[in-house]
Amino acid sequence: MGKKKDKLLAQQQGTATPQVPWQQVDLDPVGFLVAPETGKEFFQGKWEQQPAVFKATPERIALFQGLCTFPATVNWLKQREKKSGQLEFGVDVNAARYKDGVRETPNGDIADAATLQSLHNDDGCTLQLHQPQRFFDPCWRLLAALERQLGCLVGSNAYLTPKGSQGLAPHHDDVELWVVQTAGRKKWKLYQPAGGYQLPNQPSGDLDQDSLGPPVLEAELCVGDVLYMPRGTIHQAVAEGDSDSDHLTISTYQRTSYADLATHLLQVGLSSQHEPECLPLAARRSPAPGTLLQHSLHKVLAPVNKGSTTPDAVVGLAEALRAIASKLEGCPDMFTSAVHSQAIDFLINRLPPHPKQLPARGPAPGADDRVWCRVSGWCYLLPFEMTGMSCEDEDEEGFEDGSVKLVSCLTNSREEHMITLPDEDDSSSEDDSDSEGDDDEDDEQDNSDAEPDEEGAAAAAAAADAVGDVSSKEAPAAAAANGIDAADEGQEGEAEGKRSSASKQKPKKARQHEGCDAADHHHHHHHQHHEPCCSDDGCGAGVHEHSLSSGAAERDNPVATLPGLVLAPAMVKAVVAFMGAETREKAVAIKDLPLPTDAQKLQLAFALWAEGFAATIPAQQQQPPKQQQPQAGAAKQQHKQGSKQKKKRAAAAAVVSSEGADDEHTATSSGKVRPSKKAKA
Repeated sequence: MGKKKDKLLAQQQGTATPQVPWQQVDLDPVGFLVAPETGKEFFQGKWEQQPAVFKATPERIALFQGLCTFPATVNWLKQREKKSGQLEFGVDVNAARYKDGVRETPNGDIADAATLQSLHNDDGCTLQLHQPQRFFDPCWRLLAALERQLGCLVGSNAYLTPKGSQGLAPHHDDVELWVVQTAGRKKWKLYQPAGGYQLPNQPSGDLDQDSLGPPVLEAELCVGDVLYMPRGTIHQAVAEGDSDSDHLTISTYQRTSYADLATHLLQVGLSSQHEPECLPLAARRSPAPGTLLQHSLHKVLAPVNKGSTTPDAVVGLAEALRAIASKLEGCPDMFTSAVHSQAIDFLINRLPPHPKQLPARGPAPGADDRVWCRVSGWCYLLPFEMTGMSCEDEDEEGFEDGSVKLVSCLTNSREEHMITLPDEDDSSSEDDSDSEGDDDEDDEQDNSDAEPDEEGAAAAAAAADAVGDVSSKEAPAAAAANGIDAADEGQEGEAEGKRSSASKQKPKKARQHEGCDAADHHHHHHHQHHEPCCSDDGCGAGVHEHSLSSGAAERDNPVATLPGLVLAPAMVKAVVAFMGAETREKAVAIKDLPLPTDAQKLQLAFALWAEGFAATIPAQQQQPPKQQQPQAGAAKQQHKQGSKQKKKRAAAAAVVSSEGADDEHTATSSGKVRPSKKAKA
């Protein structure tokens, strides 16, 4: 009887449903999407070069089957309507239908579950669900991992198509695309880029069937299959078979070409008057007076003028570009400055990490502990200058040239990802986040943030009494005195990942990018930015959107709007050493941080921990295991060691407390030093 049970158990295990390998997805999401090919092979042979189909793997089926499908979306929306209302047409969802060469967008007035069911089932419309990572946790986790790997914004749309129908006209996009089938089947036809123009930076709009030519690839996707298309690839799809067809489109790499990067290099170079960022003299010279007047079309098209009407200016511009290229090759710092300029938009608008993508912080650090960077890939170190600040009472004293700012996306908004939101709040939401896929995630080790243990909490509370909570509006005075500014005035420590979920914030009514008709956008990768503004408490309170167009970058300091820690030049080597500890195995001892005093080392470690950057490895966990003691004395020895650690942490908190008592000033997120609340009292 026992053998039969063992055989039955073996059969059940052999046919068990594969689990989603979330740890693999978090580390290499592109490799997960293109398996069995590796990510390295994909980037070398396919990326920006040619479309490709990757047949389903059991792991991809486990993640994508039923994700963002029409039944799942309707069920989720019914639950949402009970708490926070329906969706909004043109912002959250579109209805689209393509028939006899004509595309229609028969959106209704109210995007509730009943209306979407009628449009889909009765009218044969494809439903476009915009940016479902705002609503479905597995999409959030996947896209956050992709942004971390690619260093670029990643968006998505779900397309829910009735059987035998087509939702969109043929078109090409200005983004790299992965199409993942989640239900049913869909037949795709791909064509050469229009006019042979590869990798365009603008979408095409609807194209006429007669202009397409023969397809270069035809493929039928089933659940778990992935279709990759470089930007510019013309495509169209039809739901095949006698069942509905749903797929998820993941889009990225919009406006990230070398040409786009060159515009940032020129902008940074024009605004800088110092080496190495400034442009060479040849590029700063001007063409001859009257050059603009010579290029009126009546002169350009005149028979007497062959080629340019100002050949000297053409030669001068070519020489200027060659001078810039020559300096760039000899001075890579110019490139770094341009990348920093381009990175601002990504840092402000990227997704926060899913809570399970973050290791626990552990207890508040003590002098004998080790720390490591738990947010590697989620944080970024930028140069920080106290220039361009728009607050009239801004005080630049306290942060000299060479300061840096350590920023992160921990408090970025999941609900606003790739969606533009006005200032006014709409109806409240208690729990819009979907729990779909959570069972798969729970099968793995739970890496979500945990509350500190009692002694860590006691040490944090003791230090907070003296220096203030770095997560609150008042940064720690001791840290400010030593060149540390807790710049985020809204972070909440342990809740950084969970606070970004839909269940923790009130949704706001969204609007389309630049007011464009939503029906004219196929993949909705665009997003709009607002200029920074000042709060009553000073510039940079919380997270503000910004614009790099219309000269806004010249008027404002966008780095100041990012939440994070501002660090004086003396702290740079120490924070670089800390950020190099990207895993627990590479943790750095606090006493080994390159700072002159033990107090400064502990204050930096505590500030990094309090802001969510650092995880602590307590000293007792670093000690090698000792020989086993008699059972009677083991408990006594453990209690004795615990008492010693509590005393050490209390002493560490007292050090921070004594330093903070001597300095009654704190620093705002803009770098301004001002009297603390205690000093004012």
